[in-house]
Amino acid sequence: MQTAPDTASATRTEHTFELILQRSQMRLPVDPGESMADVLQLAGVPLETLCEQGVCGTCVTRWLDGEPDHRDSCLSAAEQATHLAVCCARSHSATLTLDI
Repeated sequence: MQTAPDTASATRTEHTFELILQRSQMRLPVDPGESMADVLQLAGVPLETLCEQGVCGTCVTRWLDGEPDHRDSCLSAAEQATHLAVCCARSHSATLTLDI
């Protein structure tokens, strides 16, 4: 059984990264403490969310490039190789490209 990540320690290591939307040709900064889901919705990108905790899988999106920091409990390791939950994931790399 997968468990929820320790968000307190995750917050300490957060950094600003750039979210690249491949199909939309947009680049959006994501600051520490911000979720990718919030940044996308504020930019007018349609995105369905439900739990906003990485449990339900509603916001799961395909990622194309970068090094995601998966913080969900809904995706298997195999699924995380190609997808992430934008409500709670971050990026270890300076940029993260999504198939949006």
